[in-house]
Amino acid sequence: MSKLPEKVKDAFIVAELKDRLIHQGKVRDTYKINDEALLVVATDRISIFDFVLAAQIPHKGEVLTALTHFWLMQVLDDLPHHLFASKNYPNRNLAYELAQKNPLIPLKRSLAVCRTFIPPYEMIYRWHLGGSAYKDYEKTGKVGGVTFARGIQKWDRLAKPVFTPSTKSASGHDVNITAKEFLAHMSRAGYDAMRLFELAYNRAYIYAASRGILILDTKFEGLHMIADEVLTPDSSRFTTPDSWRKAMAEKKEPTFYDKEPIREWGKTIPTPFMENGQPVIGINNLDPENQEHIDFVHSIAVPAHIIIEASRRYQNIFERLVGMPLKDYQKKHLL
Repeated sequence: MSKLPEKVKDAFIVAELKDRLIHQGKVRDTYKINDEALLVVATDRISIFDFVLAAQIPHKGEVLTALTHFWLMQVLDDLPHHLFASKNYPNRNLAYELAQKNPLIPLKRSLAVCRTFIPPYEMIYRWHLGGSAYKDYEKTGKVGGVTFARGIQKWDRLAKPVFTPSTKSASGHDVNITAKEFLAHMSRAGYDAMRLFELAYNRAYIYAASRGILILDTKFEGLHMIADEVLTPDSSRFTTPDSWRKAMAEKKEPTFYDKEPIREWGKTIPTPFMENGQPVIGINNLDPENQEHIDFVHSIAVPAHIIIEASRRYQNIFERLVGMPLKDYQKKHLL
């Protein structure tokens, strides 16, 4: 598990439930409700390159919560998913019911979910070839174990989505693997999960396109149901068709509606470390398992303008996908 900076670690802890806290991830704090349900609280923590920064992005956790709720309740509602409904309050998540007894639960960033097995893999699907998958393609001509023709440009749209799983490391960087390697570990359940997540991605891609957004790639988690966050700026790359077309024509990166401003800033940070006699530049070139590297990253102050831009992008993509401001969706469906 990534180590959390003390500055942001407990910023959203629910005091009255602290004795039920069972896990703190990069972004989410998880509490045990009972043997069947968990309460997941999305904080404003931000991570890049498997490091958690000592900074918070205003409203980020609220966007992640509302967007996951939107996809699972309105676009993918007929597919198996982990949201736990309230029995006493129709059309509400169980978190709403819990908050009636414990008003300290931050409903804008809380969802109750079913306890379900989540294998240690990122289920990544790509309609467009970019990111680490494109680096694999440049080196080997293969992505996820599938051989592709030469000459594919970065972020080109593929004939169909490609499944490019990776390990989900408790510490350190994730490692890309092939679909064959994934299935060797997950067998029949793995095949079923692949079909479920490909169906979810295809449907979400078509919906987002109708709203003027391209979901270049996304990652899912779970096995028998869709779990964790779903199609958010933390788990997906969003852009617009105009930005994508311009990027393809100019052979540049499109504008991403996610934490890309923070990633790009992180790549420019001078570090006090050396490698092969040269100074290491960029958080992306550090080791998230090295304590000295962790301490250094935790000491960095993220510029205010970077934080403001990231917050703007998170809220912008929500409104463009959902068709209403964040506060209106919260009032209608979460509060």
